[in-house]
Amino acid sequence: MTMPGGAEIASADAPVISGARQWPAATRQEYAAERTGPIYCLLHIPKTAGQTIQVHLAEHCAPGVFWQSQRRLRPGRRASAQDFPDIDRARVISGHHIGRSLERYFPGREVRRIVLLRDPLQMQLSFYNWKMMDHLAKGWGTYSFSLHLRALPRNFMTHFLLSRWVELSQPKLMAMSDTRKYQILNRALAGFWFVGAHSDCDRVIAAIGADLRVPPMAAPRNTSAEAQAHTGWRLVTAQSLSPSMRAAIRAKNPLDYALWESWGAAGFEPAKVRPAALSAQRSTTGLAHELVRPWFRLRRFVRREWVGRRPPSTGPVDRANSARDAGDWELAARHYRDALRVIPKASAIWVQYGHALKELGLVAEAEQAYRRSLQLNPDNADTHLQLGHALKLQQRFGEAANAYLAAARLDPTFGHARDELIGLGWPAQRIAGAVRASEPEPEITAAGSGAG
Repeated sequence: MTMPGGAEIASADAPVISGARQWPAATRQEYAAERTGPIYCLLHIPKTAGQTIQVHLAEHCAPGVFWQSQRRLRPGRRASAQDFPDIDRARVISGHHIGRSLERYFPGREVRRIVLLRDPLQMQLSFYNWKMMDHLAKGWGTYSFSLHLRALPRNFMTHFLLSRWVELSQPKLMAMSDTRKYQILNRALAGFWFVGAHSDCDRVIAAIGADLRVPPMAAPRNTSAEAQAHTGWRLVTAQSLSPSMRAAIRAKNPLDYALWESWGAAGFEPAKVRPAALSAQRSTTGLAHELVRPWFRLRRFVRREWVGRRPPSTGPVDRANSARDAGDWELAARHYRDALRVIPKASAIWVQYGHALKELGLVAEAEQAYRRSLQLNPDNADTHLQLGHALKLQQRFGEAANAYLAAARLDPTFGHARDELIGLGWPAQRIAGAVRASEPEPEITAAGSGAG
């Protein structure tokens, strides 16, 4: 491969960069201090909260400080400047495609390696649900959780770490025993700065935030709940799997479970971890699975591309959102209605449809849209609040108060619901008592509410 300017890349395992991007002298001087700070290498295993960290850093880091890999470099593939970090400015190197060979471009710098792991079953469930919701949004077909597992390498986290970070080729991985893979990873993880669970993402951001001058807290990104609300996908959960299925997943992914149990709570002291021994009977090469995996990948492709295709859910939703932002509520309502024909179980879209109807003066219809959303997702405080607004506009003050109270009970910090109850004549003491009570308040009449 050849970089712009003639620099060549001899191998994906050992890319070569001939010099850094040139910046104005004043800018280079401004960031001189950055060039002496540690380099944070964040390897993002799918569905381990990496997106939350990456988006937060991308939004708040100074230009060039955060760099995210976009593709995996392979022999014979041309590379551009965007395929590499800016050596002068980069402080964080992140993504699915980073390997340890990138560290050589920062000689003399402290490298702080970070990776988050996840319970193998929960990771696969989250990965599968996310892929299916992504397929629905794009109009692709879906397939079973069983096919999802068969099309992926066994010990997915182990394979990901060995192929991406350690940069071992597929033939080497196919020929290597589980025992050897486990040894290599234990040695590699012992040299990391932080190894933890996906739930430790806030801990990681807080630890590096002061150094990078970014806020120490991040909003969750790419969550299953968010995608489910927009696609109506029925999430597959551990409880929905049979005990035999859960046992089979554990039996077929012994290395992932061993890594999780040994390293999931390592934190900032991975060098002190004493990994559990891998039983001898678990040691295999996984060659049989790899030989049949192409067949299941083909079946997955057929299901995705040729079977079960449907109109993409993102098209009408995007058009509806654009119309909403432009204040064209009639067009927004039409597109939200089109979207709901494709994804009728998308609770968030029902809410947006209700907003559009309410803006058009169709308050009773908006009420029904909010109620439909609550049938799909009854624990959303904001939807109860919106239902309360629709009821209040119809002067059904007693029902509105109950809707606001439901919102306040679901989220006691929800100030809007409390304000609405006060506006209906509820004293603060009564609100506090009703929120604490386990039984719903009796409905109140317009006269009893204090509303004129």
